[in-house]
Amino acid sequence: MHQKLRYAQDMLRHVCPTGDVSLVFDRALSALIEQLEKQKCGATSRPRESRVSRPDSRHIPAAVKREVWRRDGGCCAFVGARGRCSERGFLEFHHVVPFAAGGAANAKNIELRCRAATTAAFPIGASVVKSTSPGLVSPRVIQRP
Repeated sequence: MHQKLRYAQDMLRHVCPTGDVSLVFDRALSALIEQLEKQKCGATSRPRESRVSRPDSRHIPAAVKREVWRRDGGCCAFVGARGRCSERGFLEFHHVVPFAAGGAANAKNIELRCRAATTAAFPIGASVVKSTSPGLVSPRVIQRP
């Protein structure tokens, strides 16, 4: 790791002749964050026209991911008895109405949830049961023999 730092300092000498470590780390973290935002939430400076996704697909289009990420502020959108969760780690794109119950992969039905909030909403062992009312879903725990 020390060799990588020294190499980065040498590569940045034209910008920072002193080799200031804080500048090296700032640029490295900025580049890493940009790369992770592209991977995680489809961030781009030039978004393309999105294709129409198949209704039977679980795929969440990049445009939906960008919209949900912006709307939810990059943190968990779960609201419990103690208020909104503020977790920013272990985030997942969560179907409010589960895919198995007909939930679409659009911004109205997708929100950011941390793993703990997702597990709280649908505990392990729960199965989705379609309700007779459209859009209503209830988890039901099925005991396995």
